[in-house]
Amino acid sequence: MSNGNNNTNPMNVWYSKPFDVHIWSDYKEINQVVDQIYDSFTEDEHLAITGRSNNQGRASGKVHLKVIILDLYVAWKTDPELCIGIELSNNAYKVGSRYNALHISPRVAIVVPILFSNGWIDLNAGSNNRANNGIGNRTTRIRATDTLIRLFEPIGLEPYELGTNHKQECIILRAADTDAEGNPIKIVKGLRKKTKIINIKYLDSDHPNIIQIRSDLQAYNEFLKETYIDIPDLKRPRIERIRKDGKKQYIQINQNGKFVKRIFSRKSWELNGRFYGGWWQQISKEDRKKIKIDDYPTVEVDYKGLHASILAAQMGMYQPKRDIYEL
Repeated sequence: MSNGNNNTNPMNVWYSKPFDVHIWSDYKEINQVVDQIYDSFTEDEHLAITGRSNNQGRASGKVHLKVIILDLYVAWKTDPELCIGIELSNNAYKVGSRYNALHISPRVAIVVPILFSNGWIDLNAGSNNRANNGIGNRTTRIRATDTLIRLFEPIGLEPYELGTNHKQECIILRAADTDAEGNPIKIVKGLRKKTKIINIKYLDSDHPNIIQIRSDLQAYNEFLKETYIDIPDLKRPRIERIRKDGKKQYIQINQNGKFVKRIFSRKSWELNGRFYGGWWQQISKEDRKKIKIDDYPTVEVDYKGLHASILAAQMGMYQPKRDIYEL
């Protein structure tokens, strides 16, 4: 679907990134672009975006507009061909959730069509293929038009200079989503049906160490933010891989893909607690050998035998030159 002001290249709906509800910036260059776009709307469109009531806890319509514009800018700066996958359903955004610190609401579904009708974005509506077991379903895709790109070009900010993880929660509790009868809800991912996983509400008082765990990880993320991690010999800032369903997937190699989260499973603080998020976790062992940190080459230490080695050392049996599994 196009509004006549489309980006030069046709949109590849399978080359996308998820809409980021944790992006923010107070740079005046960004605010000027948002103001110019907002001023281009009619009074009726202003009213539709703003709403007639002042809902407590919800972000204003202009905040929603700004977050969408910022994410479009990040996608364009990352790769002009990259589009954004964005949910437009009413239950996609939970206001007041610790996982939605900017209080983004279903008002997104009002802002997006207005941006499209005014020629600021290209849009390809999402699909819901009930006849094919859900295979091929996807969210709506959007991308900046040439009209919007002309406003972006003078800005000159790199994505890592923006608040790409503004107030984002880094400690996540998850569990399987269930229906009214308590049965796990299944969704199609790729060629298989999988249990739908959702983020669970929790209080910091639910676990005695959550505040310290979060503080430690926030400090680590601040360290990563100030550290330049790259694969400098890439011709384009991305790595291609083939998913299990046979489709191509591109991993973006950049400075705004370094945010690390710690995820606990099955609604329990005792299960998993693994670290996820950095782009280096999504690429092959061979590609990881090419990583440089602050322009220095790196060595990846193989920890696959670590726990067995610790046990052997505790028993006084560890021998560095022998295979740990032969002891």
